[in-house]
Amino acid sequence: LMALFEPSMTGSSVRNVEYKLDSWMGSLYPHLKHKKLNEIAIPGTHNSGSYPISIGSRTTGDIIDLSHLSDFEESIPAIVDLLSMVGPRWSKSQELSIFDQLKMGIRYLDLRVYCDKETDEYYLEHSFIGSNLTDEMLQVAQFVEEHTKEVVILDMMSVQNCSENKVVSLLEQFGKVFGDKLAHLPTATKQKKKERKKNKKSHSLPTYSQLVKKRTTVFVALRKEFISKRFDWLWNSDKFTISPFANTESKEKLRMFIADKMSESRSPKSLFVSQIILTPTTQNVFASLFGSGAKSLQEMAVDLNKDFIDWVEDFSQLNPNIFITDFPDRGLVKKIINMNL
Repeated sequence: LMALFEPSMTGSSVRNVEYKLDSWMGSLYPHLKHKKLNEIAIPGTHNSGSYPISIGSRTTGDIIDLSHLSDFEESIPAIVDLLSMVGPRWSKSQELSIFDQLKMGIRYLDLRVYCDKETDEYYLEHSFIGSNLTDEMLQVAQFVEEHTKEVVILDMMSVQNCSENKVVSLLEQFGKVFGDKLAHLPTATKQKKKERKKNKKSHSLPTYSQLVKKRTTVFVALRKEFISKRFDWLWNSDKFTISPFANTESKEKLRMFIADKMSESRSPKSLFVSQIILTPTTQNVFASLFGSGAKSLQEMAVDLNKDFIDWVEDFSQLNPNIFITDFPDRGLVKKIINMNL
């Protein structure tokens, strides 16, 4: 199925453009070549490495905030045990492996890093331990080696339980695995810096064609507190990826929030990430135990994704960039890609 061509569709009209999901950027090169990365509609996933989470997965810390239950302190251990059983179905955000996500057209990966002191390994997490990050790096490297015109953004949104030395060791791994495929931060001569200061301009992102020609198609971003000048390919995700978070369980509030944020002015140096995700509350989780409401994050996400497909036409008028979702399917990914046509 992955080898099938996907016709571009907008509403009921079919445009005469064909592409494969595993190589859509290369297929759309004539449409994208002069665009900067923040001018391209890009499908992404939320908590991309959470797909292995299941009952029995080890936790990485507090599963849920129970501070408001202080009056029932004696019951909290039992509640925590219960949540350890129920929690995985509210923490697992993806069904497919990261390699299969890339094959399905995903180009932005939201990575939550956890340093496991028991095994001395790097993992991806979402309240529970997910996939092994070192293994994932190798899978991404294989993908970009086989798909030389596909740009992949690896955004380490959080880092937990890691010492400074462990973070440095992790970044060294990124450097070894991806090598000259890493997209470096822009550099400027003193003269160019003076010109920018005089004209009150700052550098912007490279165009898609520049990335392809240089074969620097992998971006790695990390929160500013972990940034090291040793790595001139490491992007500060606090500036590189602007990612407003609605923090709501309401679809209508989410739609309005995304539309408002997409309408605001943006920096030419930043990517803009629209988080098409609902946030389950403690009440959602407990209600699911008694058969009320959604029974899992997947059920909540699949329902939201159906609505999102209806929102795409409006969002396509608001300079779309990156959209991250839980449990996307091929149809949703195609809708985002087709915003470029």
